Amino acid sequence: MPRVSYNTVYASAPIPLVQEDLTQDVDGSTVLFSPSRAFVINKLWVYLNGVLQRLDTEVTENTGTSFTMDTAPQSGDILYVVYQPN
Repeated sequence: MPRVSYNTVYASAPIPLVQEDLTQDVDGSTVLFSPSRAFVINKLWVYLNGVLQRLDTEVTENTGTSFTMDTAPQSGDILYVVYQPN
């Protein structure tokens, strides 16, 4: 089965979504992350090492400009977000 990239999935979404790699911000202690653009509340998907994190469980949206993770991703982890820009 061919591998499907995030680009393939989200580029064809009916509502334009932004995808962003935040891995460069992962340092083992940071829990607050800010994508480059504001996002619509409840339209944020956070993937840690390819696993979708649950909103209000592993991830808490702040004011539509940042989110907090319940535990800090460790150095070497991959943090990727997909969101609807505001």
